[in-house]
Amino acid sequence: MSRQDAERAHPTGTASAPRRGWSEAWPYWAVVVAWMLVISLLSTEPFSATNTHRYIDPVLRYVFPTITRGELLFAHTVIRKTAHFVEFFILGCLTYWACRRGRAPRWRAAWMLQALGLAIAYSVADEVHQAFVPNRTFALTDSGVDSLGAAASQVLIYLRHGVLARLALQR
Repeated sequence: MSRQDAERAHPTGTASAPRRGWSEAWPYWAVVVAWMLVISLLSTEPFSATNTHRYIDPVLRYVFPTITRGELLFAHTVIRKTAHFVEFFILGCLTYWACRRGRAPRWRAAWMLQALGLAIAYSVADEVHQAFVPNRTFALTDSGVDSLGAAASQVLIYLRHGVLARLALQR
């Protein structure tokens, strides 16, 4: 609805902000759902720890030729947990973006809570899914790492908006 249409539709002749409907929101949420599908794909058997060592370990051995078995196991674990963190950091950012969906760039606690809630719920659902996948296990520690990634994204978004607000006041 254009501004002129809104002015004509409102009885006092003043423009009221039109509500953003699903037709404007779905492209934002489609990106979130697509990322959730990527996370689900990464939760399948080919990406289990027993399989990822086949391509992570050779890279680590190439970069660190004197790496010991214990160091290799530690590095593999760090890489996998970092992947969990980053996956859900991205999900948290995308979900906040979808909640904001083109509105003025400012921070809203409601958008943050929605993004965080969805990411945490999806991290638990992802772990439940993994319980039924061969060579995968249900691990609340993974859900915790996922949730930390989502929370870190929200902290970064909050800080970014705070910095932008201060810069706008200085102008």
